[in-house]
Amino acid sequence: MHPLGTVVFVVTSAFTLPAREVRLVMGTAAEVQVSGLADPRPALDAAFAALDRVDQRMSLWKSESELSRLNARGRAHASPELLLVLRAALEVARDSGGAFDPTVEPLVRAAGHLGEPARGLTSQELAALLSSVGYQHVHLEGARVSLEPGTRLDLGGIAKGYAADLALGALRQAGARSGVVDLGGSSLAVFGRPVAVTVRDPERADGTPWASFELADRALSTSGGDQRPGHILDPRSGQPASGVLAATVVAKSAMEADALSTAAFVLGAQQGLALLERRRAAGFLLVRENGRAVLRITHGFVRQHRLR
Repeated sequence: MHPLGTVVFVVTSAFTLPAREVRLVMGTAAEVQVSGLADPRPALDAAFAALDRVDQRMSLWKSESELSRLNARGRAHASPELLLVLRAALEVARDSGGAFDPTVEPLVRAAGHLGEPARGLTSQELAALLSSVGYQHVHLEGARVSLEPGTRLDLGGIAKGYAADLALGALRQAGARSGVVDLGGSSLAVFGRPVAVTVRDPERADGTPWASFELADRALSTSGGDQRPGHILDPRSGQPASGVLAATVVAKSAMEADALSTAAFVLGAQQGLALLERRRAAGFLLVRENGRAVLRITHGFVRQHRLR
């Protein structure tokens, strides 16, 4: 059983037990499982190499990463991978009305989530930071990315999902019969065999599980739950998002699920679920209503994923 935010998953399959390896990548314990290969080691290495490549390009914890250099200079010709992720991030930002926004970096840094001490901002200082936050401050001309003064990018809410997609693709390319990529309890991507997912109580680790469902040939991302309190900021206000205990999204790609789980967490149940359905994703939000924790689910999720 492996933790994934507010869910834990157990692989259930008629196939033989998969090869499994865990390595520290992207600042988290990344687990990759693969089956159907006589020698799984090259496939595992390829999957972890894909994760590391994304980390080298898009981490804000590495001063020489492509993203850090772009933030420092304010403009650059982006690599195809960075450009792909940035375009996807801007698309979700527009569709969510800025509830998910890759320009949130100044707020994240001020809140102390990038390794620096948290800063107590005055209302004037917060307003100044907010003036540089917003997807409209990012300009793309072909592969050239330009940031308006003060605007800086943070792809932490989408790059991990993209990395999971690449790692799963590496397993497919190696000819694997099935594969699982789990990135530290926030992103899960699978193919070739179903994964049973159990939803646990985000407020009590020893609480009774809420429900379970099946994930097959899809990706899942969860935001909130047992992650750091207050770590998800509303880019529109600069304040920690509140009102949702946890948001879990199932989509065709882990990149899409990653961005949408953050957006739904910020938007709340009504607007968050509407966003998921508008983008042909599925999922649920755990919210507190009248003192009770309630599960709000997209239409068709129970049938499609055998929620029980």
